[in-house]
Amino acid sequence: MAVLALAWVKQDGHLRVRQREQLRRAIASAAEFLGWITIAEDPVETATKDVVKLTKSGTQTLTRELADEVATKKSEISELKRAASSMEKLAKKGDFTNPIEFSYSHTARRSADDLVTKVETLTLLEAQEATDAAAVIERKVETWTKLRDQMLVVLKQKQRQVEDMKSSVPAFVTSSQGIVRDVFATLH
Repeated sequence: MAVLALAWVKQDGHLRVRQREQLRRAIASAAEFLGWITIAEDPVETATKDVVKLTKSGTQTLTRELADEVATKKSEISELKRAASSMEKLAKKGDFTNPIEFSYSHTARRSADDLVTKVETLTLLEAQEATDAAAVIERKVETWTKLRDQMLVVLKQKQRQVEDMKSSVPAFVTSSQGIVRDVFATLH
């Protein structure tokens, strides 16, 4: 529900049709999980309080996830340099009688305006492959640094949006009361 509340804030207090359906399904799931069918006194008010709690809880989760992602992004370049160094050491001292799997992650562009964290997993069969992979990382680290910096800007913007959304949770839930009533109508 917190993701939908964030979308609601970004879209100036409106949800698209698909988002409203997602909200209805989320509220219906909450109704089933929390046993709203047994609510005796003012069910909409009680359900609204539950929706507020769930949305606030989701907001806290979003805040933690974004903070973790920002921390990971801040250390990404040093991790890449460490990976290249490890591959160089592996090339010099590694035993390649069995294939060696090596993974590292970096920021990549998925589309014109979308950045993601991409995990590369290599299966190294000989020392030269490890040397070549280390060289590739060292060669691309500057490009990945630029993409990482762009992604940090986006993540910090999302953090600000989540902070702004926290104060909008009551208004979001109030706007969702019609959906809560619809869910109750289907329950009874």
